Amino acid sequence: MLDLWRQILAGSTRDLYRLLAEADLSMTQLKMLHILMECEKESSVKELAEELSMSLPNASRTIDGLLQRGLVERREDEHDRRVKRVGPTPAARELIDRVDTARLHGLAAWAADLSPVQRSTLLDALSLLPKERRR
Repeated sequence: MLDLWRQILAGSTRDLYRLLAEADLSMTQLKMLHILMECEKESSVKELAEELSMSLPNASRTIDGLLQRGLVERREDEHDRRVKRVGPTPAARELIDRVDTARLHGLAAWAADLSPVQRSTLLDALSLLPKERRR
């Protein structure tokens, strides 16, 4: 299974690392942005820390780094001023679109090398997966 995963990611890894270097982002910051993009509403720093299984101080530092880069917006919760709510900026949305596009190009290149039977089998397997993931 690990070999398959490596084959799938091989085409997109280089582009992903290049994008991360250009944006000066860590993998933790990238994961945080992906979580924020999946959320239907702004999240608290505590919720993000729990989602990523990280300490609250580490999550807060990660958010601070994204805030400095203009990738997130932070505001006080309207019901509890102690709680900070965080959401992605348009720049974050553009960056994640670029990252996801690089990954998809890598997957497309990998899938192009599959035989027609392998491609059909893959499509059948993927059709069994849920269409969307809700938070």
